[in-house]
Amino acid sequence: MSFRTRTAPLAAAIALISLLGACSKGPGSVADTQGVEKVNAYIACFNAVEQPIHEGFQQYIGWMQDPEAGPTGNEKKVRGPGTVLSHRVDACNAPMVAALAMTPAEPALDPAASNYQKTFVDLYALIEQADRYYSREDYLRDDHAGMRSQHAPLMKAYMAFFDAGTALDAALEKREDERRAEQLKEIEASEGRSMAYYQIKILGDGKQLTQLLNTEAPDLAVARTQLTAFQALLQQAQDDKVGKGDAMWGHLERAADTLARDAGRRIERVESKKPYTRSEQMLIQSGGRINNPQGSAEALLVSYNDLVDMSNRLAQSSGAR
Repeated sequence: MSFRTRTAPLAAAIALISLLGACSKGPGSVADTQGVEKVNAYIACFNAVEQPIHEGFQQYIGWMQDPEAGPTGNEKKVRGPGTVLSHRVDACNAPMVAALAMTPAEPALDPAASNYQKTFVDLYALIEQADRYYSREDYLRDDHAGMRSQHAPLMKAYMAFFDAGTALDAALEKREDERRAEQLKEIEASEGRSMAYYQIKILGDGKQLTQLLNTEAPDLAVARTQLTAFQALLQQAQDDKVGKGDAMWGHLERAADTLARDAGRRIERVESKKPYTRSEQMLIQSGGRINNPQGSAEALLVSYNDLVDMSNRLAQSSGAR
């Protein structure tokens, strides 16, 4: 059994799908809007609980010598999985139920979202039970019997949730890629390579570059090719004078430049096989947004999320005009 931690959020999907929905015109716009609301609810749930659940899982198994076998009762320091903030839990309850009932249905997406919501609800009931048990230190009064009896069902629920998360992530990625390709064609046909076109293109290509480099052993030849293409895209937007005089576009442009820089640093670090120092390892493990080591996947991910944030702000600014 393997125990993994997810690090790549789907924040970009929220920004991109919202932008795509805002660009929709014509008779299908109502259905498009409903589809955007449905998918955004799925993503909001995923983003709300995915990382906290993984962090709680690592906290729970971190003190066990053999997480698969479970606690022995002889451990000196024990910790429960910890709960998730209530507003995050709420994102996977009523809003998800409402989204699943929305029409039109998404046959390639709804089953994965439904399973994700169900496995989360099932898992979280066990997490709350375990958290109360460990918080009250009941194990000191029952000879650790509860630790042993709760472990197997809890681990089974965790694994079901992780599998459901992988499936939903893949389904959302596929839908986003398809929708982005369609929208780029529509915008280019009606507006040419406008600011909206470049915004979607830069965000989508930046995401692909980040995903490619967000592994321990990325394919450097492919990464270099993709980075060169991304830099060419940014240069073409400049040559076309896209967003000239628009302050928010300038922010997005600078965020994209930073992403390109950090992608280059990531390639260089992997290529040189430069190990992380002890202090760099501690910075990475802290999970913070600042001071991540140059060339780390974590630093690249921060730059990508900043690009997402700038894209969100640009979309909001454009919508308010």
